[in-house]
Amino acid sequence: MLGIFGGSFDPPHFGHIKLALGLIERFDFEQIRFIPCQLSPLKKTVYASAEHRWQMLNIVCHNHEKLIADDRELKRKTPSYTIDTLQELREEFGDQQSLVLIVGVDAFLSFCKWHRYAEILTLCHIILLRRPGYSLLEYPEESECEKEYYDSNKTDDFKKLANTPNGKIYLSDLDEIDVSSTKIRKTISEGQQPKYLLPGNVWNYIHRNKLYK
Repeated sequence: MLGIFGGSFDPPHFGHIKLALGLIERFDFEQIRFIPCQLSPLKKTVYASAEHRWQMLNIVCHNHEKLIADDRELKRKTPSYTIDTLQELREEFGDQQSLVLIVGVDAFLSFCKWHRYAEILTLCHIILLRRPGYSLLEYPEESECEKEYYDSNKTDDFKKLANTPNGKIYLSDLDEIDVSSTKIRKTISEGQQPKYLLPGNVWNYIHRNKLYK
């Protein structure tokens, strides 16, 4: 299985790293690819440049054989649509490779706003991660589309993700670690070091390049 973990990674932190390593250990992923976005259609602001975010991700992935920094979306001049990335990965890895898109429950609650969302499961599976304060049992009214989509494609058997290339949604019992890039940026902007929230070599890079001041 190949995991696909997208986001702004602004900056990457222990929440991202521990989550990816936990998924690898629990579900035996061959690799998890961190794919930073150039411009998210649903998230209009990034605080560090694409180059800085890319360099920080390379620092994170350097010592982990199964964590791969993938810059394909940073090379695009257009918004970072997940469907385009999935089509590229499917062409590269073939029709039989299990591709698993890693999505937090909070992000999934607006899934039907994603570009060509209905086609995504034709290219991959989705593994959902629990997030503090969000629940698939308590959909907001505006998420009726997401509820129907989840109910129509869910599975409780993770082996179906490992043994088939695409088409299922699995709710993991792993919790996404409650560390946020927003909190880290705020801490740095206040002149403090975000201890225990991100690797020391990432902090050194941020400090050296005067990011998030």
